[in-house]
Amino acid sequence: MSSGSSRGALVGLAVGVPISAVFLWLAVRNADLDAVRRTLEEAQAGLVALAVAAMAGVYGFQAFRWRKIAASPQVRLARFYEMVVSGVACNNVLPARLGDLFRARWLGLEAPMPAGRAFGTVVLDRGCDLAALFLLLVVGLAAVASTEWLVRIAVGAAAALLALGAVVIFARRYTGRRERARRSRGLLRRLVRDTVEVLAEPLGRRRPLVWIALSLGAWAMWAIGAIIVARSLGFDLDLVDAMFVAAVMNLGVAIPSSPGFVGTYEWLGVASLGLLGIASEEALAFSILLHACWYVPTTLAGGIALGVRGFVRVRRARNARAAVEAVK
Repeated sequence: MSSGSSRGALVGLAVGVPISAVFLWLAVRNADLDAVRRTLEEAQAGLVALAVAAMAGVYGFQAFRWRKIAASPQVRLARFYEMVVSGVACNNVLPARLGDLFRARWLGLEAPMPAGRAFGTVVLDRGCDLAALFLLLVVGLAAVASTEWLVRIAVGAAAALLALGAVVIFARRYTGRRERARRSRGLLRRLVRDTVEVLAEPLGRRRPLVWIALSLGAWAMWAIGAIIVARSLGFDLDLVDAMFVAAVMNLGVAIPSSPGFVGTYEWLGVASLGLLGIASEEALAFSILLHACWYVPTTLAGGIALGVRGFVRVRRARNARAAVEAVK
C-alpha cells in the first residue's frame, strides 16, 4: 500500500470509528440487550444457513455484472466472484473502501488491461448498485415509509448519480477534444486517461439495461436473505418491505464509518425496521444477525482466497528464481 493510501486509511479510521461508535450507541440505546441476546439465541440455525446462501448469491449477480461491464470473457466467472468477495473482505477490515481499489488492481493483472481502465469498470459497477438501490428507495418512500432522514439519503443518492452522470459527460467531451498521444505521458495521466476512456465509451441501450437488471437481481436476492433472517427470528417481512430495508441499509452505509460498517449498519437496520413497526429488540437482533450473515463468510472466504493466491505467487516466484539459478 502506498504512503498516500496509508494516510488515507488512517484518516478514514480517525473519522469513521467515532462516527460508527455514535451510530452503535443510537442503535442500542432504546433496546433491552438481554432481550436482544435471547432473540439471537433462539434464531433457527437452518434458516440462518439459508440466509448465508442467499447472501452468497448476491455476490454471484455482482460478479456476473462486473464481468459484463469489463467485457473480459477470457477471465472466468469464478475468478470474478473471487475478486468480488475478496474486495468485500478487504472493505470489512480496511477503511475507505480500499477493497474496490484492490479489485481494479486484480482485474488489471488478470485480464490484463491498463489499471485506469480496470478502475473505470469498478466505477461503473458501483454506479449500477447506486442506481438500483436509488430506484428501490424511491419505491419504498412512496409505498412503505417516508421520514426526513430517509429523504436525505435519497437526495444524497440522487446527487451521487448526477455526479456520476456529469463525470461521464465530461469524459466523453474530454476524449473527443484531445489526442491520446498528447495525454499519455506520465503514470498518473495514463491512469486518468484510461479511466476516462472507459467512462466515455458508448454504451448503447441494451448494456445498461442488462447491468441494471443484474443489479436489481442482486438486491432482490439480498432482500430474500433479509426475509429469511427475519423469519429465523420469529417475525415476517414481505418482499416490498425487505427491498425497502435493502435500499436504506446499503445506501446509508455511504456514511463514513469503521471498516465493515459496524454501528452504522445496525442503526440503519433498527431505524428502517422501526418505520415498519418492528420492536427495537427484534430490529437490533435482525441487524446484527444479517450483518453477520455476510460479514463473517466474506471475511473468511476472501481472506482465504487472498492467502492462497499470495502463497501461489510466492511459490511461483521462488520456482522462477530457482530455474534461473539452475541455468546459470
